[in-house]
Amino acid sequence: MATHPEIEVEDLAPGGEGVGRHDGRPVFVPFTAPGDRVEVEIPPGDGAAHARWIRLVRGGPERVVAPCPHFGPGDGPGPDRACGGCEWLHLGYELQLRQKERSLAATLRRIGRLEPEACGLRPILPSPRPLRYRSRAKFHHHPASGRLVFYRRRSHEPVRLEGCHLLEPGLDGLRGRVGPALVEARLAPREVVLEWSELQGRGAALLRGLRGGDEARRRATELLRLVPDLCGVLLEPDPEARGAPPPVAVGDPVLRQARDPGDPSRGVARSRPDVFQQANRGANARLVAAALGLLRPDGEEVLELHCGAGNFTGPLALRARSVAAVEAQGPALELARTDLGGGNVRFFSGDALALAGALAREGRRFGAVLLDPPREGMKGVGPLLRSLAVPRAVYVSCDPATLARDLRAAVAAGYRVVEVQPVDMFPQTHHVEAVALLVPA
Repeated sequence: MATHPEIEVEDLAPGGEGVGRHDGRPVFVPFTAPGDRVEVEIPPGDGAAHARWIRLVRGGPERVVAPCPHFGPGDGPGPDRACGGCEWLHLGYELQLRQKERSLAATLRRIGRLEPEACGLRPILPSPRPLRYRSRAKFHHHPASGRLVFYRRRSHEPVRLEGCHLLEPGLDGLRGRVGPALVEARLAPREVVLEWSELQGRGAALLRGLRGGDEARRRATELLRLVPDLCGVLLEPDPEARGAPPPVAVGDPVLRQARDPGDPSRGVARSRPDVFQQANRGANARLVAAALGLLRPDGEEVLELHCGAGNFTGPLALRARSVAAVEAQGPALELARTDLGGGNVRFFSGDALALAGALAREGRRFGAVLLDPPREGMKGVGPLLRSLAVPRAVYVSCDPATLARDLRAAVAAGYRVVEVQPVDMFPQTHHVEAVALLVPA
């Protein structure tokens, strides 16, 4: 039978939960802060346990009042609670930053076998906005309420959002309008990705689970009529189904985003909601500046792997002698070519590791290489760097575990880690990005 003891929360775990002990057993509790005393329900068994919050007995000194009515545990009166969109709205931002630094250091040490001091781990760069920073987000449609919703933490139960403190105001407003309009247009997507451009004051949508037949296109046109600041829609069947057709566009779903919201002189980049883009545009500008600051591409021939829609390519092209940019995803490459084709950038379509290996075998030499792989990282990066014999490499990562794994492989291949710069792209969550500089040992 489950028990309901009181425990003292001692620390934050790498996954974002508070952690304490009961009878020597580690107990993880969501929505808690160091110093909290909470009554919890602990499942039977041995070893680490994920407990259910019952009540807060005493708040710790690190706890702050969360601004969102959907945040936190409980099923009491008022708005739906236990939203899975945030983890740390109850923690001060300085504590969040310190915890992310600690978590990254521990991962580098445990998986990468790298001592943080020896590999030049720097203080984290904060997000310009701790709240209202997301320009895109993924939702689920809840036809019964006519809302775009998030799910409760670790469930498929909808949280009927009245508002979201992570979303830019324009995106939150668009979310509120699109939900009822989907019902009126008789569209029932499985998932909805919305993106907002502060530069244009307009948005675009990706509707997943819908085939682009004549009737679906007619209904999508009606959706655009109902939501005038929605400039385009992409209809996408199951993207993981074998042989699935590409998305069908209705209207114009391509947006223009400021490369740096605080500096219009940095220019603009094209984006659309089915192509990966960083959701935090302000923190992304800091990420790009940090990566190029480490890479020092001025006057060099640069190889960029996983260039996507050109997030780093555009700034690289302004400083490098030439850029060879590699990307496998077709729509992303189309956007990058439209923005940056010609000049000193040459694009290559295909597998990044295979194409980079082919360039090395052809005897191509580069003064620097920038790698920005997806979350699963880039297995084989060590032998690749050795074959390229590149004097400087910068690795951009959204996952500390795969970053540590790949840095360890690069060290085994004869490189050393000179500097690691974490960047907070996702305030109010435990996620942390990092940029690492590698040079020959």
